[in-house]
This record gives sequence, C-alpha cells and structure tokens, in this order.
Amino acid sequence: MPRFLFVGDVHLRPGDAAFNAPFLRFLETQRERGLDALIIVGDLFDYWIGPKHLEGDDYREALEALRGLTRAGVRIEFLHGNRDYFVEERFARATGVRVAGRDLRISLGGREVWCTHGDFVYNRNPKYAAYRAVMRFKPLRAAYLAMPACVGKGIARGFRKVSPRTTPQVRWTREELVEGARPLFERGADVLICGHIHWPSHIECAHGSRRREIFVLGDWCGGTRDYVEWDGVDLRLLRPRGTEVPEKEESTPEDSEDAEKR
Repeated sequence: MPRFLFVGDVHLRPGDAAFNAPFLRFLETQRERGLDALIIVGDLFDYWIGPKHLEGDDYREALEALRGLTRAGVRIEFLHGNRDYFVEERFARATGVRVAGRDLRISLGGREVWCTHGDFVYNRNPKYAAYRAVMRFKPLRAAYLAMPACVGKGIARGFRKVSPRTTPQVRWTREELVEGARPLFERGADVLICGHIHWPSHIECAHGSRRREIFVLGDWCGGTRDYVEWDGVDLRLLRPRGTEVPEKEESTPEDSEDAEKR
C-alpha cells in the first residue's frame, strides 16, 4: 500500500546541526520503513532567502537528505510557508523536490485532501496578509533576491524577531478551526492538512452530507514533532515513535502565546 507522510513547521535552523539532527534522523528512519511520498506543508526552514541559500553550509545536510530521498524514488512536494516562500525552481532542480506553491490537492482513498501551510486559513494578523500581498510584487521580490546573502539574511532575521510582536495571541477552539476550514470544504475538500498555528489537532466534523477531517500539525522547534501518515487506508496524526497524538489538553493563555510566537 502507498505510504504518504505530511510534515511542516520544522523550522530548520541555519548552521545548527544539533537542532536539525532529529528531523534528519526522522527522514532516514521513514525512508528505511518504506516511503512513497513526503508532503512538506511549509516552514521547513526557519527562513529562506532564495537561491543564495543553496550555496554555503546553512542547510547543506538538509538539502542532501532531500536529494537522497528523491533519488531513492520518494516523491516530495513542497508548499510555501510564511518563512520559506522564496523557495523556487532552483531549489527544485537542486533537490528533485517539486515546489507546489501555496496549495496542493491530492486524492487519497477516494477523498480530496487539501494541503496548505495554514497562514491564509488561520490568520489573525492583517499586517501579515498585507505584507504577503506586497511581497508578490515582482520588482520588490527581484530586488530582495538580488541583495548580497548577508543582507538578505539580516532582513530575514529581523522579520523573524518582529513576527511575535505583530502576531495577535490566539487561543484556538474547535469551532474556530472548523470555521476556518469551511471555505475549503465548500470547494470540495474532504480533508485539510496544515500547520502554521502550532496547535496539533485532529478534528472530525460534517459539512453538507459528507464527513470531513482537519489535521493541524504541531511544530518541531517546540518539541511536539507531529506528522500525518497515510498508510494506504487511514490518515493519522502521529509523533515520531508512531504514537497517536493525544487529545489536546485544555490550554492556558501562556500556552497559546508560546505557540503563536513560534
């Protein structure tokens, strides 16, 4: 049976081998178990400045790991997150990974699965939406990508520090997660798989006359390291030892703030 994995919000740190090692070990373990496809739903990298990040050692081991998987026949799809939306064609050529853009729809077991990072599904920050709209302006993108790597990295790190202060602190409820997914259900999705809010959840609900599901991934930088697995029959939200993610405990405002800061 085909086996798919969905991961996101890994936030690999440039040049931090110790921090990045658990994810690289995870990829190797999953390859050994047999893997047909890996879907990365954004924020694989803590920040990505464009093609210049293919040079140097910042993410060398991670790029080699991705290249090794694709050469072994694993299909890898990359979706843009809010930290790595400058991943583009040169990255695809260097790694064999297909850059799918903002959204990806695939059929699994006769159900339509909609994959996306989640920043446009669960976003409470109007400043962020405006920023992303501005960054789609081609001359501005071209100017940023043409900057020396040291300048681009400095700007990216600056945005990284500002982000927690400009993102409203949110406590997500089941009802809010369902409401955010509703427009995608209306467009034909049976399942939503996303990340971004670092709020690991699996929700089953109904929309119209059909059963729907929402999978929200946690983050690797915070230690939950969740992923979704399709084993040919079912989708499950798991952690690296293959255990089901427990029902999310009632959170505190501090928990919510910490999740948003990541």
